[in-house]
Amino acid sequence: MKTIICESSRSTPEISFDAEDRVFRVKGISTVVNAFEFYDLAIAWINLNGKSLEKQVEFYFHLPYFNSASMKGILMLMERIKSGVEAGQPWIIQWNVEDDDEFLLDACESYREMLGIPIEITRNA
Repeated sequence: MKTIICESSRSTPEISFDAEDRVFRVKGISTVVNAFEFYDLAIAWINLNGKSLEKQVEFYFHLPYFNSASMKGILMLMERIKSGVEAGQPWIIQWNVEDDDEFLLDACESYREMLGIPIEITRNA
């Protein structure tokens, strides 16, 4: 069963959780102006459902483009994921970038350095 936390729009990515494959997805363009408010919806969902996420969950990010406001909101979301990992949750983060997108690759590596937790980066050809 797929739970839609937030539908995608022209300025927001889809955020969803698939209970069957245990994947929390953030996928799409993110140019939202009030990123804190937008990404707080995902954080609130994790807080509400955290007990049911005790089995391994993959947090999958595929954001072909995001603005600077979104960058901060995404960091807040990833800090929440980090706190779950530090509390013993078997969560992993996978970030998918296009093969030739050095900006997003650098952003992913910066998140990994800032957070100090593993982020698996995969590249599409």
